[in-house]
Amino acid sequence: MMCASPIVCCASPPTLCIPMHFPQPQHTHKNTKKTQADCLDASSLSAINAYNPGLSSAWMFQKAMSLRPGQSTNPDFINRLLADNFTTMNNLGNSVMRPFLQDVVQFGSLARTMGSMMVTRPLSVPEILMHVGPGPVADWVVHFVALGVYAALDTAAAPPLRALAGRLSPKQRYALHRVLDAWRYGAGHDYKV
Repeated sequence: MMCASPIVCCASPPTLCIPMHFPQPQHTHKNTKKTQADCLDASSLSAINAYNPGLSSAWMFQKAMSLRPGQSTNPDFINRLLADNFTTMNNLGNSVMRPFLQDVVQFGSLARTMGSMMVTRPLSVPEILMHVGPGPVADWVVHFVALGVYAALDTAAAPPLRALAGRLSPKQRYALHRVLDAWRYGAGHDYKV
């Protein structure tokens, strides 16, 4: 079977194949640019895979829907959390649901979902805190705030900086483009509904 989009097959033989969105940061283009700009030092190379607050904040979803060894919880907790989450996202529409289904975490969608869940199901917050623990939640808040900062920077600061890029040396331009890429991919703005 040939398909234009990446496919994840979840069974053998493949009985359930789910199209998945895999952001393509165009590493080939970046490799060409880094060699042309003489940016092969460790610092320049590490900028290709920069911190991604969307990815760093996504772990909380997995943590909230799993049990640590020896942990006990209400048997309905995870199913109820999933049902509430999907009901909320469905009510908020495609602009919220579609990125989530494609494993793309975006600040606006996540903030709207959490805000709506806190209004419609306020007891879910203490339940999640008890299940996950306050320390991991506090750590996650840092990544969530960073997600918002990256989204704001990609929206407000990136356009004028892109215009400035043509006046920079190749090495400076390479560094600037890696920062702009980090903001774009870190904010989940590479995915468009």
